[in-house]
Amino acid sequence: MTSHMRLARLRSRQGMTLIELCIVLIILGILLVVAVASLMRARVVANESSATAVLRTITKAQLAFYAECGRGFYAVSLTQLGSPRPGRSISYLAEDIGLVDNPQRNGYRFSVRAGVDATAGFTDCGGGATKSMYYASAVPLALGRTGDRSFATSQANAIWGIAGVVPPSEPFRAPAQLVH
Repeated sequence: MTSHMRLARLRSRQGMTLIELCIVLIILGILLVVAVASLMRARVVANESSATAVLRTITKAQLAFYAECGRGFYAVSLTQLGSPRPGRSISYLAEDIGLVDNPQRNGYRFSVRAGVDATAGFTDCGGGATKSMYYASAVPLALGRTGDRSFATSQANAIWGIAGVVPPSEPFRAPAQLVH
């Protein structure tokens, strides 16, 4: 065997050169960045979907309250919807939403208040104040990380969204967009 053949065989056993190793590490780094960005985007989309689902739950609770306890009017807070009904042990909302007035869930903060043109209603079955209209909102806790859009709904039973941390204002219209 010639020395040239031995040298060629020896080089083939040495493995990767430093440049080849650096190229592999750069490619892995790029793939990692793309994967993390995709994961973060998926998390934001999931949080936004969860926020709209909670707003739909609040709307259903308000409609049940309106028909059963509000005497034709709406609750003015989440704790009012989350309090047990007189004579029953259940409330209109689950504890994770109705225990406090501004709960945080899946990267969003939720709230309920009287609608802009609301008038005072009768006292509810528990002696609490009611209003003729309500406004519920969901705002991301960290814009871009937990959500890109804020959402709002009212007794009209439609959910509106807008980019940023300020929810759509009443009356709902552009630049806000109808979500559900």
